[in-house]
Amino acid sequence: MAFVQGQPGQGGPREPKKLEAGGEEWCDSGLGSLSEGQLVQLQEDGGLGVPEGVPAGCPLTSDPRAPQKSLEEEEEEGRLDSALGGDEEVGDLVEGVGGVHLQSQVGPEAWLRHVLGFVTEDGDTALHLAVIHEHEAFLDSILQYTHGTDYLDIQNDLGQTALHIAVILGASSFVGKLVSAGAGLGVQEKGGHTALHLACREGWRDCAEQLLAPLTVQRPCQRNRFQAQLDCTNYDGYIPLHVAILRKDLGMVSLLISAGSDLNKPELSCGRSPLHLAVESQSPEVVECLLRAGADTEARMYVGYTPMYSAVHRPDQKIPQLLREFGSEEPEWDSEESVDSNSEEEYDDIVINCGH
Repeated sequence: MAFVQGQPGQGGPREPKKLEAGGEEWCDSGLGSLSEGQLVQLQEDGGLGVPEGVPAGCPLTSDPRAPQKSLEEEEEEGRLDSALGGDEEVGDLVEGVGGVHLQSQVGPEAWLRHVLGFVTEDGDTALHLAVIHEHEAFLDSILQYTHGTDYLDIQNDLGQTALHIAVILGASSFVGKLVSAGAGLGVQEKGGHTALHLACREGWRDCAEQLLAPLTVQRPCQRNRFQAQLDCTNYDGYIPLHVAILRKDLGMVSLLISAGSDLNKPELSCGRSPLHLAVESQSPEVVECLLRAGADTEARMYVGYTPMYSAVHRPDQKIPQLLREFGSEEPEWDSEESVDSNSEEEYDDIVINCGH
C-alpha cells in the first residue's frame, strides 16, 4: 500500500512528497493541482494583492450552469483532485481576504462569508487550500478570523483537516500556527489517524514537537487537551507511540515518552505492549529506551506471552540480554514441545497498514 514518504527536516513548508505509482493517495486534496505562480503574492503594504486581469467582485465559485470539462480534459491538465479552477478562482479567494484587510467597496463581512464558505468538490475549504499550496499569508489572514472556531476542524472527503495536511507535508510552521489557533488535535481522518499519528508515521519530529509543545514545555493549563492525543488509538488499534516504535524511530519514541505517553498501553488487536512491539521490530535501541523509561518487562499479550518470550524466538540476541539486565524472567514455555505447540499462536503483524 503506497503512502507519502519523506525525511524529517527543519523549519517550514517542504516540497510535496511523491506518491508511488498506482498507490492510494493520502493527500489527494488538490496537491499539485496549481503552481505557485497561480497564487497571488503578498503586497508590500501587508494586504493580499489582487491578481491582474481579475475584475473586482468576481464570484468565488464557477457558474454551475457552465459546461463542465470532461475527465480526459482534467487529466490533461495534470490535476489531482482539487475542484479549484485556475488563476481566476484562486485570485478571487485571495482577493476576498485582501478585501477584508484593504476595506474595499465590498463589505468585509460579505467577503469573509465568500472566502469561508468556499468548498471544492473534494470538500477542501479555503483553509485546506492555503495549506496545500503553502500560502502562508493567506493562511494567516484566514486564521485571524477563525481562531478558536469549528471552521479549523472541517474535514474534506478524506476526513482530513488542514492540520492533517500540514503534518503530511511536514510544514511545521503551519502546524504551529494551526495548533496555536486552536485546531483540534484529536480529530481522526479516514484511517483513524490523528495529526500526531501522521507525524509519527511520516517521521516528522519537528511537527510532533509543535503538536506536543505544551507538554514538553510544561504548561499545565493546556495539558488535558494535548495529553489526550497521546492515548488516542487509530483504527488499527495503535496509539502514536506504537506507530513510532514500529518505525524504529528512536528520536520520536523519546519525544513521546518525555511528553508522557503510556509506556505499557497495549495495542488492541492482540494486547502487545510497546515493549512487545519493540522486540518484534528487532530494534535494540528502542527496547533499551523503553526499559530505561520503566516499561514493564512482564507485560503479557492476550495469549500470555511476555516480551522475553518474543525475544528468544527472534534472531537478535542483544534483545534477550537487555531484557535479562532489566530483570525479565525466562519464558515459561522453554521446551521444544511447548514452542512447537504454541508457535501458531505467535503474533508478528508488526507492519503498519499505511493505506487505511
